[in-house]
Amino acid sequence: MSEVRLEISYEQTRSLVIEALGSSGGGQVTSLHSNIARLVVEKGIAPNPDANSRTSYINRSYELPQKYKTWIEDIIWDLIMEGLVCPGRGDGLNEGLPWYHISEYGKTVLRSQPPQPYDPDGYLARVQAIPNIESIILAYLEESLKTFRIHCLLSSVITLGCASEKAILLLIDTCENAISNPTDKADFAKKTDTISIKRKHDEFQNLLKTKIISALPYDIKDNLDNYLTGLFSIIRSHRNDAGHPTGKVIQREHLYSYLVVFPSYLEKVYSLIDWLSKNTI
Repeated sequence: MSEVRLEISYEQTRSLVIEALGSSGGGQVTSLHSNIARLVVEKGIAPNPDANSRTSYINRSYELPQKYKTWIEDIIWDLIMEGLVCPGRGDGLNEGLPWYHISEYGKTVLRSQPPQPYDPDGYLARVQAIPNIESIILAYLEESLKTFRIHCLLSSVITLGCASEKAILLLIDTCENAISNPTDKADFAKKTDTISIKRKHDEFQNLLKTKIISALPYDIKDNLDNYLTGLFSIIRSHRNDAGHPTGKVIQREHLYSYLVVFPSYLEKVYSLIDWLSKNTI
């Protein structure tokens, strides 16, 4: 068994564990070590230590440095706390570690397509790839992911709402700058000069429908209302409920689905910001 030479972060290791578990029903942690060692070689993350070997590729086995084995065991415990993994095989015979199996909730989550809230490194990399993404949005979104994974759902939806609101405020500011008629610009500025994000958003929506939507290219226009009206309003409503002593709770499955589509929401918002920064209305 050949040891791979590897230099990746704990967060990147977690991403690999999530990927490996997505195609696994369970097993032993030691087998997970081997699976991830093979995965890093297959993905080109680590050089193949047996590149010059005549041994059949199928029969080759790889070993991780001890640091990564320890990290994987820590990550498994994290995933147990997060409800994705359970100790034991679930067969009534092998009831504890090093055996593990994927929970019913974990089967739904781990086999879904990225972006994956339980893979924060991969998730944030998707968002950071958006040109000119605002650092404040990233800060709130990172906090939302952290609190979601430890089941602090009220905190998570509040910070997700803050990230959403910041994106919409940037969009409204860009929209104001794109208005060519001075009277219309002043009127829009006056109507959006309020602390109410709903009123700001309503005024922007009016302008979007009357002066912007018809001029947009199809790729920006497609599903725009679903994101800018539907998802924004849902997140804002949950954020308001969570930020006040209403007693209302948000279901983990619902918040998970909002987090999954949030990168696409940001991509849509920023595509519109980019268009408005290059065009006048």
